[in-house]
This record gives sequence, C-alpha cells and structure tokens, in this order.
Amino acid sequence: MKKIIALLALLVVPMMLMAQDTITPPSDWGDILFNFPQFISTFGGVAILTAFISAFLNGLLKFTQGFKKQLIAWAVAIILLVVTDLLNFGYAKDLPILLAVIHGFAAGLASNGVFDVPTLNAILTKIEHWFDKPTPIE
Repeated sequence: MKKIIALLALLVVPMMLMAQDTITPPSDWGDILFNFPQFISTFGGVAILTAFISAFLNGLLKFTQGFKKQLIAWAVAIILLVVTDLLNFGYAKDLPILLAVIHGFAAGLASNGVFDVPTLNAILTKIEHWFDKPTPIE
C-alpha cells in the first residue's frame, strides 16, 4: 500500500507543479470586450481570440475552403498583435514590429490547429534570440 501511495505522490505532485492557468474560450463578443486584457496577455490567449474572431469572419464571409480560412486566421492574428504592439498593450508591447508579425503568424497557426502552443512557444523563443542584439562594450 505504501508503494501505491508513493507512486501516486510521484505522479500527482509533478502534474500539480506543471499545471498552468488556462484561459477559457470566449462565449460571445461581450466576453471578449470585458476580458480583453486576459486574452491579449499571453500567446495562448491570442490564439484563442484569433480562433474566435476568424471563425466569426469565416462564417460571415462563408469561407469553407481550408486555405482561405487559414489566411483569415493569419491576418486576424497579425493585425491583432501589430495593433496591440503599436498601442503598447498586451504581451507584444516589447516586441519589434517584425517580431510581432512573426508572433501573429504563429498565433494563426495555433488557432488553425496546425501546431500546438508549447511547440510554437519553443520555436518563437528560438526566433527571438535572433533579434537579440549584443550590448556594446564601452
């Protein structure tokens, strides 16, 4: 019995440590308006918001083909992150414009289900290192 409890403790404790705050998808436009900072503060939130807005636009424009739906998602995510970057709001406020566009493209990929958020976060971290500038020696 002690071995079973020890095994459960070894499985449960890491799961509790790795648990993250999850963002629930918006149910309607009012949820987006009242909780906008929550959706724009993380990459996952931007992907969820992009999925909601692009699904609305795809239904409005009656796009059923896959590539057109992906283009709408990419455009929504890129516009969302570039505008919030220019307004100095959200998690993209410290990013250069080109990096905000790359993050927007990645959020569009995540909202389409092409990649998952942890994989894209790892890729974006690698890309962000390319933009790091070495400090000049005085």
